Amino acid sequence: MKKTIIVIFALVYLVGFVYLAIPIKPLPDISDSTRSHEPGDTVQNPNQKAFFTQKDRKTVIGEIKDKSTISIFGFKIPPLTLNYRPEETALFVRKLINSNYLEEIVYPLRSSVFVNGWEPENAPIFKDYSDEKRPYIEINNIRYLAKITLRPVTSSVISRFLVWSLILPSLFLSLLSLKKSFSKDIYQDLKKYV
Repeated sequence: MKKTIIVIFALVYLVGFVYLAIPIKPLPDISDSTRSHEPGDTVQNPNQKAFFTQKDRKTVIGEIKDKSTISIFGFKIPPLTLNYRPEETALFVRKLINSNYLEEIVYPLRSSVFVNGWEPENAPIFKDYSDEKRPYIEINNIRYLAKITLRPVTSSVISRFLVWSLILPSLFLSLLSLKKSFSKDIYQDLKKYV
Protein backbone atom coordinates (compact mmCIF):
# COMPACT_ATOMS: atom_id res chain seq x y z
CA MET A 1 0.00 0.00 0.00
CA LYS A 2 2.77 2.43 0.94
CA LYS A 3 4.68 1.65 -2.26
CA THR A 4 1.57 2.35 -4.33
CA ILE A 5 1.11 5.73 -2.66
CA ILE A 6 4.77 6.60 -3.20
CA VAL A 7 4.53 5.62 -6.88
CA ILE A 8 1.36 7.74 -7.32
CA PHE A 9 3.00 10.76 -5.67
CA ALA A 10 6.12 10.28 -7.82
CA LEU A 11 4.01 10.17 -11.01
CA VAL A 12 2.05 13.26 -9.98
CA TYR A 13 5.32 15.03 -9.21
CA LEU A 14 6.81 14.16 -12.61
CA VAL A 15 3.67 15.16 -14.54
CA GLY A 16 3.63 18.44 -12.61
CA PHE A 17 7.30 18.95 -13.42
CA VAL A 18 6.60 18.47 -17.15
CA TYR A 19 3.59 20.84 -16.92
CA LEU A 20 5.76 23.52 -15.32
CA ALA A 21 8.65 23.00 -17.75
CA ILE A 22 6.61 23.71 -20.90
CA PRO A 23 7.69 27.13 -22.20
CA ILE A 24 5.23 29.96 -21.70
CA LYS A 25 3.66 31.09 -24.95
CA PRO A 26 4.13 34.73 -25.97
CA LEU A 27 1.25 37.13 -25.43
CA PRO A 28 -1.23 36.40 -28.26
CA ASP A 29 -2.55 38.88 -30.79
CA ILE A 30 -6.27 39.22 -31.41
CA SER A 31 -6.99 38.31 -35.02
CA ASP A 32 -8.71 40.77 -37.37
CA SER A 33 -7.98 43.62 -34.96
CA THR A 34 -5.90 46.79 -35.02
CA ARG A 35 -2.96 47.05 -32.61
CA SER A 36 -3.04 50.15 -30.44
CA HIS A 37 -0.06 52.48 -30.72
CA GLU A 38 -1.10 54.76 -27.88
CA PRO A 39 1.72 55.53 -25.39
CA GLY A 40 -0.04 53.74 -22.50
CA ASP A 41 -0.19 50.58 -24.60
CA THR A 42 3.39 50.68 -25.89
CA VAL A 43 6.15 52.83 -24.39
CA GLN A 44 4.73 53.25 -20.89
CA ASN A 45 3.76 49.58 -20.51
CA PRO A 46 5.94 47.58 -22.92
CA ASN A 47 4.83 44.21 -21.53
CA GLN A 48 1.18 44.89 -22.42
CA LYS A 49 -0.68 44.79 -25.73
CA ALA A 50 -3.90 46.53 -26.68
CA PHE A 51 -6.15 46.07 -29.69
CA PHE A 52 -9.14 47.80 -31.23
CA THR A 53 -11.61 45.19 -32.40
CA GLN A 54 -15.15 44.47 -33.59
CA LYS A 55 -15.27 41.30 -31.48
CA ASP A 56 -17.41 40.94 -28.38
CA ARG A 57 -16.31 39.65 -24.97
CA LYS A 58 -17.16 35.99 -25.53
CA THR A 59 -15.28 35.87 -28.84
CA VAL A 60 -12.19 37.63 -27.47
CA ILE A 61 -11.95 35.43 -24.36
CA GLY A 62 -12.51 32.27 -26.44
CA GLU A 63 -9.77 33.24 -28.90
CA ILE A 64 -7.23 34.03 -26.19
CA LYS A 65 -8.03 30.77 -24.37
CA ASP A 66 -7.57 28.83 -27.63
CA LYS A 67 -4.22 30.50 -28.32
CA SER A 68 -3.05 29.92 -24.73
CA THR A 69 -3.96 26.22 -24.51
CA ILE A 70 -1.05 23.89 -23.76
CA SER A 71 -0.79 20.13 -24.15
CA ILE A 72 1.03 17.43 -22.19
CA PHE A 73 1.58 14.01 -23.74
CA GLY A 74 -1.02 14.85 -26.41
CA PHE A 75 -3.70 15.93 -23.91
CA LYS A 76 -4.88 19.52 -24.23
CA ILE A 77 -5.14 21.35 -20.93
CA PRO A 78 -7.51 24.32 -21.12
CA PRO A 79 -6.76 27.31 -18.89
CA LEU A 80 -8.97 28.43 -16.02
CA THR A 81 -10.90 31.67 -16.32
CA LEU A 82 -11.42 34.03 -13.40
CA ASN A 83 -13.83 36.94 -13.55
CA TYR A 84 -13.14 40.22 -11.71
CA ARG A 85 -15.06 43.41 -11.15
CA PRO A 86 -14.10 46.16 -13.63
CA GLU A 87 -13.17 48.38 -10.67
CA GLU A 88 -10.20 46.09 -10.02
CA THR A 89 -8.59 46.94 -13.36
CA ALA A 90 -6.42 49.60 -11.72
CA LEU A 91 -5.00 46.93 -9.42
CA PHE A 92 -4.39 44.17 -11.97
CA VAL A 93 -3.79 45.94 -15.30
CA ARG A 94 -3.00 49.62 -14.76
CA LYS A 95 -4.45 52.83 -13.40
CA LEU A 96 -6.57 55.19 -15.46
CA ILE A 97 -7.95 52.66 -17.92
CA ASN A 98 -11.59 52.26 -18.89
CA SER A 99 -13.18 48.88 -18.33
CA ASN A 100 -16.43 46.98 -18.87
CA TYR A 101 -15.00 43.61 -17.91
CA LEU A 102 -11.84 42.09 -16.53
CA GLU A 103 -11.01 38.40 -16.81
CA GLU A 104 -7.89 36.41 -16.02
CA ILE A 105 -6.93 33.39 -18.08
CA VAL A 106 -4.83 31.26 -15.73
CA TYR A 107 -2.54 28.28 -15.78
CA PRO A 108 -1.99 27.66 -12.05
CA LEU A 109 1.64 27.86 -10.90
CA ARG A 110 2.69 28.96 -14.42
CA SER A 111 1.27 32.13 -15.88
CA SER A 112 -1.82 34.17 -16.54
CA VAL A 113 -3.13 36.86 -18.87
CA PHE A 114 -5.43 39.63 -17.68
CA VAL A 115 -7.94 40.63 -20.35
CA ASN A 116 -9.47 44.06 -19.90
CA GLY A 117 -12.29 44.98 -22.26
CA TRP A 118 -13.76 48.41 -22.84
CA GLU A 119 -16.99 48.51 -24.85
CA PRO A 120 -18.34 52.04 -24.39
CA GLU A 121 -21.50 51.35 -26.40
CA ASN A 122 -22.40 48.53 -24.00
CA ALA A 123 -21.23 50.20 -20.80
CA PRO A 124 -23.90 50.27 -18.07
CA ILE A 125 -23.03 53.86 -17.15
CA PHE A 126 -24.07 54.99 -20.63
CA LYS A 127 -27.26 52.90 -20.93
CA ASP A 128 -29.54 55.93 -20.48
CA TYR A 129 -27.70 58.01 -23.08
CA SER A 130 -29.12 58.42 -26.56
CA ASP A 131 -27.16 56.89 -29.44
CA GLU A 132 -25.82 60.31 -30.45
CA LYS A 133 -24.48 61.08 -26.96
CA ARG A 134 -23.12 57.61 -26.21
CA PRO A 135 -19.30 57.54 -26.53
CA TYR A 136 -17.62 55.26 -29.03
CA ILE A 137 -14.13 54.25 -30.14
CA GLU A 138 -12.97 55.65 -33.46
CA ILE A 139 -9.42 55.28 -34.78
CA ASN A 140 -8.41 56.40 -38.31
CA ASN A 141 -12.08 56.96 -39.19
CA ILE A 142 -12.95 53.37 -38.29
CA ARG A 143 -15.45 52.77 -35.53
CA TYR A 144 -14.66 49.84 -33.22
CA LEU A 145 -16.81 47.94 -30.74
CA ALA A 146 -14.09 47.45 -28.12
CA LYS A 147 -10.58 48.12 -26.95
CA ILE A 148 -8.94 45.03 -25.43
CA THR A 149 -5.85 45.33 -23.21
CA LEU A 150 -3.79 42.23 -22.41
CA ARG A 151 -1.40 42.09 -19.47
CA PRO A 152 0.70 38.95 -18.91
CA VAL A 153 1.85 37.72 -15.50
CA THR A 154 4.58 35.10 -15.65
CA SER A 155 7.04 33.40 -13.34
CA SER A 156 10.50 31.99 -13.82
CA VAL A 157 10.99 28.25 -14.33
CA ILE A 158 13.13 28.02 -11.19
CA SER A 159 10.47 29.60 -8.98
CA ARG A 160 7.81 27.28 -10.44
CA PHE A 161 9.92 24.20 -9.74
CA LEU A 162 10.71 25.41 -6.23
CA VAL A 163 7.06 26.01 -5.36
CA TRP A 164 6.02 22.65 -6.86
CA SER A 165 8.81 20.89 -4.96
CA LEU A 166 7.47 22.37 -1.72
CA ILE A 167 3.77 21.77 -2.41
CA LEU A 168 3.86 18.02 -2.97
CA PRO A 169 5.81 17.03 0.18
CA SER A 170 3.63 19.42 2.20
CA LEU A 171 0.52 17.76 0.79
CA PHE A 172 1.89 14.32 1.56
CA LEU A 173 2.70 15.28 5.17
CA SER A 174 -0.71 16.93 5.61
CA LEU A 175 -2.52 13.83 4.37
CA LEU A 176 -0.40 11.63 6.62
CA SER A 177 -1.18 13.81 9.63
CA LEU A 178 -4.87 13.87 8.75
CA LYS A 179 -4.93 10.09 8.46
CA LYS A 180 -3.33 9.71 11.88
CA SER A 181 -5.72 12.15 13.55
CA PHE A 182 -8.78 10.43 12.05
CA SER A 183 -7.47 7.00 13.05
CA LYS A 184 -7.10 8.06 16.69
CA ASP A 185 -10.50 9.76 16.82
CA ILE A 186 -12.34 6.86 15.25
CA TYR A 187 -10.53 4.36 17.49
CA GLN A 188 -11.47 6.36 20.61
CA ASP A 189 -15.12 6.64 19.49
CA LEU A 190 -15.36 2.93 18.80
CA LYS A 191 -13.88 2.16 22.19
CA LYS A 192 -16.71 4.06 23.90
CA TYR A 193 -19.40 1.98 22.24
CA VAL A 194 -17.76 -1.44 22.45
